[in-house]
Amino acid sequence: MYTIADLPIENTLQTVEYDLGLESALRQMFENSYTQIGVERDGELVGIVTYRSVVRTLLAFQRLEVGHKTLDKISVGAAVEDAHTISEDANLLAVFDSLAEYTYIVVNRDDEWRILTDYDLLTRLKQMLEPFLLIESIEMQLREIFTQVFGDALSEQLAETFDEEHPLPTPASIEHCSYAHYAQFISIHWEEFESLFDDQRDVIRELVLEIGDMRNQLFHFRVDDPDEFDRDLLRFGQSYFSSV
Repeated sequence: MYTIADLPIENTLQTVEYDLGLESALRQMFENSYTQIGVERDGELVGIVTYRSVVRTLLAFQRLEVGHKTLDKISVGAAVEDAHTISEDANLLAVFDSLAEYTYIVVNRDDEWRILTDYDLLTRLKQMLEPFLLIESIEMQLREIFTQVFGDALSEQLAETFDEEHPLPTPASIEHCSYAHYAQFISIHWEEFESLFDDQRDVIRELVLEIGDMRNQLFHFRVDDPDEFDRDLLRFGQSYFSSV
């Protein structure tokens, strides 16, 4: 099972000193688009300041009838809250549990504090999932195109094309086809598909085979990083087949 240590967390937690004026800290957060900033005292991380913790502090001062305190007269220390830290040894699923409750987590990695926000996680998940989603979308579009061309006769046509003499197994239906089936079926029945694919037989065949190869590598865990994939080719395939 993957742990937090396997998750890339690149952003270093930016910090300010405990006695810094709250106004200055907020200015840094605003200018750098931070939603939180770490607070240090004597070189140790003592907590985090967030916009929520600042509002909570101001409301508390108002309730205590010291609302005359302005941001430039309040130190960061008054608005600090405990940092939501997580161990590198924790199960990766712990990230989801933590970010469901908080907007960030802090990890001590390579002797420095790093931060992962819910936005960072969503961005990373999108990057990781995109190849899977594009490949699935392309396959659904190919099935729709085949159905559009052959209608109710599609299953029968597949069985005749990939009979016992064909090296590929006979698919019971379009849902049982592989990308190799798709590529060969298009080539064998090119007359029926030609008008849809603008006389690009070789291009379509190679595109389908290439996407099929990427699909097999990805779904059978033969790559270490989905970023190795040619996303532009997948995006092209998805856009092309969706426009047919």
